[in-house]
Amino acid sequence: MVQKAFDVSKFRKNLTKAIPAMSSGFNDPKDWISTGNHTLNYLMTGDFGRGVPLGKVTMFAGESGAGKSYICSGNLVRHAQKLDILPVILDSENALDEEWLRSLGIDTAPDKLMRFGVSMIDEVAKFISEFMKEYKEAYADLPYEEQKKVLFVIDSVGMLLTPTDINQFEAGDMKGDMGRKAKALTALILSLIHI
Repeated sequence: MVQKAFDVSKFRKNLTKAIPAMSSGFNDPKDWISTGNHTLNYLMTGDFGRGVPLGKVTMFAGESGAGKSYICSGNLVRHAQKLDILPVILDSENALDEEWLRSLGIDTAPDKLMRFGVSMIDEVAKFISEFMKEYKEAYADLPYEEQKKVLFVIDSVGMLLTPTDINQFEAGDMKGDMGRKAKALTALILSLIHI
């Protein structure tokens, strides 16, 4: 009796069709945005011109005043615009002034930059979820190369609040959130990875 060979291509196609959130193969970045710092680019990617990959989650962490906003809301946004990538800034610190962004060479016209003030982790999740639903619908029939590229910058994740933070503030009882914020931020980042 002759056994039929296992068809890997058919198996892969059937499996990814049966489980909609599953993908197959690799998803290497096609587009990169410079941080504006050749040394930092090289430390991150091994390439002086490549900084942050589109389609991946990248987080910058450091002490207050270390330059995170300058790199993320400044350099990354400016370099994204040079590549015709639409930057969407979610500003939880209410610290980004239009004049400061313009002084860094950023075009603040509404069709070149979107900036929204946010305060809650849930707001960020809802915003990005809704944005991506509309984005996917708008570009469903276009190949990757013809889709408008988008860069989300959340400045800063650490300043986002939870409902517990708001409730405690309103009650005048600031006892802490007992780990709720860390869990909510973890859920946010995991969701962003899988969008």
